[in-house]
Amino acid sequence: MYDVFLISDDVAGEKMAGPGIRAWELSKALAGHFKVALAIPDYSSHGQDPAFYENLPFDLFYYSQTNPGILKETGERSRIILVQGYILSKFPFLKDLPAYLICDLYVPFPLENLFVHKWKVPNLADREFIHINDLRVFNDQILSGDHFLCASGRQKDLFVGSLLSLDRINPQILDITPSLEDLISVVHFGITPETEAEATGERVIRGRIPAIRDDDILFFWGGVITNWYDPPTLLTAFRDALREDPRLKLYFIAKRHPNPLLPEFEAANQAVKLAHEMGLADKHVFFNENWIEYKRKGLYFREADIGISIHMTHFETYYSFRIRLLDYLKYELPILCTKGDFFAGLVEEERLGLTVESEDRADLTRAMLTLAGDKAERERIRSRLAQVKTRFTWETTTKPLVEHCRRVLDGRAGKKKRPGARDIAAITAVEQKPSILRRIGKRYLSTALMKLPFRVGTKIKKLVRRVP
Repeated sequence: MYDVFLISDDVAGEKMAGPGIRAWELSKALAGHFKVALAIPDYSSHGQDPAFYENLPFDLFYYSQTNPGILKETGERSRIILVQGYILSKFPFLKDLPAYLICDLYVPFPLENLFVHKWKVPNLADREFIHINDLRVFNDQILSGDHFLCASGRQKDLFVGSLLSLDRINPQILDITPSLEDLISVVHFGITPETEAEATGERVIRGRIPAIRDDDILFFWGGVITNWYDPPTLLTAFRDALREDPRLKLYFIAKRHPNPLLPEFEAANQAVKLAHEMGLADKHVFFNENWIEYKRKGLYFREADIGISIHMTHFETYYSFRIRLLDYLKYELPILCTKGDFFAGLVEEERLGLTVESEDRADLTRAMLTLAGDKAERERIRSRLAQVKTRFTWETTTKPLVEHCRRVLDGRAGKKKRPGARDIAAITAVEQKPSILRRIGKRYLSTALMKLPFRVGTKIKKLVRRVP
């Protein structure tokens, strides 16, 4: 019997991105308090180091859509199941298990995919079809979960709106938890301790790329270039800054996502093309092809001078939680980022770097030159980063989840009332087609009921209305 069973919707292993990292680190953190199992896609281990999966504090299982039996078997032996992404859509039987269901909503995929498919899918009708399906999957989580996780206060506001609109915030919930703490928890993404591989001090950028010298100022892009980022503004601003300070270099840590099922991102291909057209590629701008091993990525961050993240402003930005900026925090890299998201607010409040307006090339150029030209200020920023990052250890960020799991296992947090079909029809103003019995009753019984005593007729009408 497991206390908590987590199911990752993304690759988890030596090379993994945000969702996989979150599932992996949540499993490690929870394993310090409970008996835990984690299930990951069976293709996770492809091309990965087998040693990564050894000596784990939790039990590890592999699953596939064609062979989901391990999920059902383990789920039936678990008291709490924690899912993310499209898991409930792929394996709907999980909703019917007796386990308490926690849905991690940290990736608001209906928002993300609006921008992913804007470039990937040219036909508007197809994009609308995909979006409707994403909303169906998302709303199914809202209707099915007993508890929900998010990554920031902004995300909590977004998801509380979703919960309210689908009757998950109702009189029963307010009687149980007026503050909604028993319904939704803010669990920030966390920071892991430095690994042995990261502590070796091995040189992986400046020691291997001759064009990047020790006295150069290295701007570092710490993740894949997805379609909601803005590499054209970054590259043109960088070219302008380079004319005043030839020491500047720009390194992108990865062009490709570690999940082999995901396609290439058009924004990444455009960035490479633009860098070549400007004559900057392999001289001042560098693209690492593949994802960096999880235990070694600190070696790359440690060689950089400034972490950078430039995106376009839209509503997905406001609710995002960019973990590359958390990595900048972890490795004490002064941050240069676009205004508008959670971390931009933190950078401004704690003076952890500089923020710039979206798509403002001149503003970005000035900021790059300011940070590159003031080594003393970068050192002062590093000292502030060292203090702020202590708030984001996994031990700290998972405290709300650990406490809620304890409440569930101790019987202090029960399964929540889920809206029925009639409730959903009522709150969405979708009229249900009346049954044959009800249509007959409406047509033929009205006259007969008028001949009965008023109270008797009223009671019969109420009974008829209850018939679906």
